[in-house]
Amino acid sequence: MPTGRIQHRIDPTLQREAELILKTQGIKPSQAIYLFYMEIKRFGGLPFRPTPVRPSEIPNAKLQKDIREARQGKGVWEFRDKKSFLNALHDLKS
Repeated sequence: MPTGRIQHRIDPTLQREAELILKTQGIKPSQAIYLFYMEIKRFGGLPFRPTPVRPSEIPNAKLQKDIREARQGKGVWEFRDKKSFLNALHDLKS
């Protein structure tokens, strides 16, 4: 018997719409989550290729601006290896 617990916040509209679709297929949300996790385990990652986010799906103007800037390389850091990354994190704390 499963004993693990997953608790996350999700947009209520997205939850309602997704659960309506699951209901038409006779799948409970907990079953869908279990299936999703099983597929992640079998596949070794996401079992599908995520589709690009549409501008209408981004919640606010600031996040839209941040995404545009990140695509242009503003505020994006690149690291050669794990050690460089960890050193940069350490420097942020200092």
